[in-house]
Amino acid sequence: MTIRNSIGLILLALSQLCWAQHDHDHEQLNKAQHENHHGKHSLSLFYGFTHVPSAFYEHETHEESTGKWVPTVGVDYGYLFNKKWGLLVMADVELDEYYIKTSDHEELERNNVVILAATGRYMLTKRLGLFAGPGYEWEFKNHHSESFFVFKAGIAYDVEIENGWEMAPVFSYDFKEQYSSYAFGLTVGKRF
Repeated sequence: MTIRNSIGLILLALSQLCWAQHDHDHEQLNKAQHENHHGKHSLSLFYGFTHVPSAFYEHETHEESTGKWVPTVGVDYGYLFNKKWGLLVMADVELDEYYIKTSDHEELERNNVVILAATGRYMLTKRLGLFAGPGYEWEFKNHHSESFFVFKAGIAYDVEIENGWEMAPVFSYDFKEQYSSYAFGLTVGKRF
């Protein structure tokens, strides 16, 4: 084998290595662009039911042990900082009236409760995420009612539909000053 043939083989091997690296880099870039194609923002609508274990149905019956399922609607705004961390602002409205007993053993009427929470979100996997953060609860109709601090925590499983549309079954728990509740529901939203 001559020196010319040896140099030719070395140059051919180097060109193949460079071409393979170029293909790998191009493939990684396409994958990253596809994942971020729909943007870091998302807007979702929520529909579900909130269970208030300490609620009783009617003022006259005082049946505290039954609890109450309340229809709940909401709007969520999300922002992704990176693949793992994000911000999720959640606004929910419970569309019913119920009574609870406070820690002072007084009856408190709750009517069309609004909960606004700013939560941090951490993705355990590509689809499964945990969220938790502080919030505030007040009544939509009655401006003279009691308001409460809320700590909201939950879990969601994102399912991509297509073109940036996604849906997610959601479970959340609200730790409140006077009582607590938990909710099951579904969000449908768009990433942009």
